[in-house]
Amino acid sequence: MVDSLRNNFLLLPALLLAGFLYGGFLDVQKASSYESLVPAEDALFFEGTVAGNPSFSPGSKFFKIKLRLQRTEGKNGLVAAAKGEADFFVPAALCQIYQPGKLYTAWRGKKVDLLLDQGACIFLEAKPAKFSSKGGPTFECKEISACSFDKTLLGRLQKIRALCRLHFARLMFAWGDAGGLLLALLSGSRAFLNPKAADAFRLAGLSHVLALSGMHLSLIGGLALALGKKSFGKRAARFLELFAIIFFVWFAGKSPSLFRALLCSTIAFASSLFKVKAKSSLNVLALAFIIHVSLFPKDAFEISFQLSYGALFGILLFNGISGKFFTAFLPSSAGLALGSSAGAQALTLPLSLKYFGLFAPGGILSSAALCPAMTLFVYAGFAFVAVSLVFPFMAPLCGTLLAFFYNLISRAVFFFAGLPCVKL
Repeated sequence: MVDSLRNNFLLLPALLLAGFLYGGFLDVQKASSYESLVPAEDALFFEGTVAGNPSFSPGSKFFKIKLRLQRTEGKNGLVAAAKGEADFFVPAALCQIYQPGKLYTAWRGKKVDLLLDQGACIFLEAKPAKFSSKGGPTFECKEISACSFDKTLLGRLQKIRALCRLHFARLMFAWGDAGGLLLALLSGSRAFLNPKAADAFRLAGLSHVLALSGMHLSLIGGLALALGKKSFGKRAARFLELFAIIFFVWFAGKSPSLFRALLCSTIAFASSLFKVKAKSSLNVLALAFIIHVSLFPKDAFEISFQLSYGALFGILLFNGISGKFFTAFLPSSAGLALGSSAGAQALTLPLSLKYFGLFAPGGILSSAALCPAMTLFVYAGFAFVAVSLVFPFMAPLCGTLLAFFYNLISRAVFFFAGLPCVKL
C-alpha cells in the first residue's frame, strides 16, 4: 500500500482538487457571462469572435457556435461594448454555404463571404433563442452580414486552418457515409455523419469512439513515430511524434478530451526527454488533471472532460483486476481488451446515466471488439487521403475501398446497438 502511494504521489492532490472543485468549495465561474449595457433580451446585433469549432448534431437544422462578444446593439439603437461568451444557433443552410453539396448556394438571394470557423470575426443579427444551452443567454441567428479573419499572424493561421478543414470536408463528402465517419474521427465535425449511424454508436456504447480523445492522438502519434524511426532515428522520431500530435490538435480544435490527451502526451514526452521517471501512468493523468484545471477551470464542468478523465482513470485503476479476471478464461489479448473496456465503463456509468439517461452493458464488449477495427479504418483513411492528394484521379477508387471498410464496421455497430440497454 505504501509503495502504491509512493508510486502515485500526485494522485491524492488531484483527488483533493477534484473534491474541492465539484464540491463547490472553489469559486469557479462555469461560463463567461454576458456583460453589456444592452440587456440580453433587448440585443439585436452582435459582434465577436468565434471561439471553437461550430458544433452540429446529425439530423439537426442548426449549428451551435460560441461567440466571444465585443460589441452589441439594442432595439433602441444603443451601441455598447460587450464581453463574455454566448451561444448562437445558426441555421445549417447559412452555416454550410460553402460546404460540400452546398457550394455557392445563396442565403435568401444573397452571396455571403462566410468561412465560419474558429477565429472568424463576425457581425450578426439574432434574437433570443428558445433552445436551451447551459452557461448563459442563447440566441437564434437570423443573418450574418460580415465574416473575416484578422490580418495578424494568428488570424492568418486561423484562416489557413479553416480553409484546410473546408477542403478536407469536401473530399470526405465525396466519399459518402464512410467519409462522414472519417471526417468526424479526424476533425471533430459531425456535419456529414449519418444520423442513424450516430444513434447506433450511442446505443452500442461507442460514443467515446466518435469523440476526439487519446485514442485519436495515439493513432496519430504512433504513425508519426513509426515513420520517424525509419527515416530519422528514434530520438528525432519522438519530436516528430510530438509535432504530429500538436498539429492534429490545432487542426481538429481544442476540446476538453483532446486537450487532456495532449497534456498526457506532452508530459510523457518531457519525462522521456529529461529522463524523469513518472513512476506510473496514474501520476501522468493526475498531473494532466491539475494542469488542465489550472489553465481552463471551466472545462471541468464539460461532459467530455468528465468522461475523458473518468474513463482513463477507470482503465488505469481497474485494468489490473479486470484484466486478470477476463484473461482467466480468455486469450491474453482479448482479456486485456475487455478489462480495459470494463474499467472505463466502471467510472463512466454514473456520468452516462446522469447526462444521457442510458447505460449500454454491451459497450464493454463492443468497445473491445470495434476499437481495433476503428484503428484500421483510420489508418486506411490516412493512406487513402494521402493517395488522393498525390493522385487526384485515384480519389473515387479510394472512396470505394473506404466504403467497404465502413460497411463492415457499421454492420457490427448496428448489431451491438440492438443489444438490450438500460434507459432512465
